[in-house]
Amino acid sequence: MTNIRRVAQKAGVSIATVSRVVNGSTAVAPELRDRVLEAVSRCGYAPTIGRRSAASIALVYTGPFSVGSPYDAACLDGIVSAMLESDSDLKITHLRRDKSAKETYSQFFFRKGIRGAILRSTSADRDVARMIGDEGFPAVVLGDRFDHSRLVFAYNESRSASVEGIEHLISLGHQRIAFAANDIDDGDHLDRLAAYRETLRAHGIYDKQLEFRVPAHRLDGAQLMRKMMSISAPPTAVFIADPLTACGAINEAHKLGLQIPDEMSILGFDDSDTRFSVVPTMTAICQDSRELGRLAYELLVQRCEGAVDGQPAGLGKAWLEINHTTARVPAKPVRIMPNGERLLVER
Repeated sequence: MTNIRRVAQKAGVSIATVSRVVNGSTAVAPELRDRVLEAVSRCGYAPTIGRRSAASIALVYTGPFSVGSPYDAACLDGIVSAMLESDSDLKITHLRRDKSAKETYSQFFFRKGIRGAILRSTSADRDVARMIGDEGFPAVVLGDRFDHSRLVFAYNESRSASVEGIEHLISLGHQRIAFAANDIDDGDHLDRLAAYRETLRAHGIYDKQLEFRVPAHRLDGAQLMRKMMSISAPPTAVFIADPLTACGAINEAHKLGLQIPDEMSILGFDDSDTRFSVVPTMTAICQDSRELGRLAYELLVQRCEGAVDGQPAGLGKAWLEINHTTARVPAKPVRIMPNGERLLVER
């Protein structure tokens, strides 16, 4: 195994300089730091993590940061609760800002004093998670999943509950059922979309034109409602796969004078208790994301200690909770223009 002396010789610097670089010191000139990191990479050097740095677990966003979403906030709450009961600390780490192109991901984590990483991944940035897994660095992927023999995956299985929710809408007589997907895909959201498509196709009522993609924000939920209700043949029900989007859509329905659930049924999604923040209380596919975050942290600690090898790990379930935003299909469907004008829809 390459030692620090070999790296120092390769870079033409002192052992002390190598030590400062791998420990993240800012007292090293950028040009010199790059030279040392290049030598570290060429030599395949993995610093021994000392007692102090070994206590850190990182939450790493392989793509865009989304800490403000209800899902991430609930997961982070669970991660912190598990951290407080452990001997480890938690860091939120920025890969794109801090990682040098000349160092591997493992070297970057070692330099930061990190022993394991919870990777918040989406389908668009899976390559980063795969590379971290390929290096054998202890990591748990949160909120996404795919085939990789050296990664552990923490997720809630929401597909079955999504099918149940859509069947609930169909049982109420709805045939024009829309779906609102997040504009950023991950394994969880793709499951919900697959459940929607397969269930409606099985009943012979799938219509691709009733699929919408919107950012996961309240204002985009409002825009979604205006857009859905103004098309020539509006849906009578919608499955909205994100909590904030669903809340925004319900609030906009009130502004438009659209009666929920008498004129439009809404099946939402809830990562915590968001369904209780709107009127009427939202029918939703629910999951305990706080517990998921906690389990992801505990699973990573076990992975760092060699107790868990890389394998898929379904850690939780989602469930359908029927509340007050779903009802039978309206006898007289309506179309509402953005200015509030109401038009009857011919069946």
